[in-house]
Amino acid sequence: MNMYQSSKGPIAIDTMPLSYAKNALAKIQRDETQRHRTAEIGWLDQHIRKLEAEAPTDEPNRGIGGNNPPAEAKAAMQWDAIQSHMDDLLAEARNWADGEAISSQGIADEIGRLRQQLQDAAKLADEARVAEKKPLDEAAQEIQDRYNVYIAPLKNRQPGSVSKAVAALGSLLTVWLNKLEAEKQERERAAREAHEKAQAEAIDARRAAIGTGDLNAIDAADDLLDAAEEAGKALKAVENEKVQAKGEHRAIGLRSRWIAKLRDGEGGKALTYYAKTQPERVKSFLQVLADEDVKAGVRPIDGESPIPGVDIIEERVV
Repeated sequence: MNMYQSSKGPIAIDTMPLSYAKNALAKIQRDETQRHRTAEIGWLDQHIRKLEAEAPTDEPNRGIGGNNPPAEAKAAMQWDAIQSHMDDLLAEARNWADGEAISSQGIADEIGRLRQQLQDAAKLADEARVAEKKPLDEAAQEIQDRYNVYIAPLKNRQPGSVSKAVAALGSLLTVWLNKLEAEKQERERAAREAHEKAQAEAIDARRAAIGTGDLNAIDAADDLLDAAEEAGKALKAVENEKVQAKGEHRAIGLRSRWIAKLRDGEGGKALTYYAKTQPERVKSFLQVLADEDVKAGVRPIDGESPIPGVDIIEERVV
């Protein structure tokens, strides 16, 4: 098998995508110390001609990451070859990205060429990644879809039938248990009033009976104390009642859920509060809003930003 000696070891030339092969050939030819590798040069040239001949005539091959690479190139999208290609390009990139500024147009062109080759290699790697994991994705999606029909959360665009049924039954139980809770609170109120009244009557009777020498009055006061104690027990019993429905494995009761609701027309007050208490989070939120506006096309008008407190700056980048 014809092999190309890359920086990471030998690579089978017939597995190399077109742009990889072209780059490898150009790399050998560009380095005068490598001109002796005539066999590899010949094999690479032959492989390149073969792939170019098989490229569609109505859309020229764009090499690595092209919109429509030839079948041979797609078949050669193997991880080992792609990894070696990217490693070769990265090694070359390290030679250029050494902290020194560009000093000539020729160097700029070389760096531009290498940058585009890296972009193409990244696109090819991503295409290979998608192709390699596609069977796994499809299998996982089939499983997910099968279960989602029943158990997809309510927040999904299409919630599952079991999730909807659980929510519907929960709504029914919430109404019923809240009704029971209201009735319990009313019984608690009545029992508390009865207990407080019995306590007050017993205390008044005991005070009145003391020192009178009237045994009947003393006995009546004791009876009132007993009645007050019984009223206290009745109140405790009502307080200990559990508002719930029996479930399959456990009882179903009510729980507290606290939510925050912004009052209409008072958002400014909340913004001022959080600007003082959590300034960095508010700043990050405002940055997101400003970035969205700029991305949507908001630009300075007569040199002034239309967003108060935000500068819109133009940067020129590659």
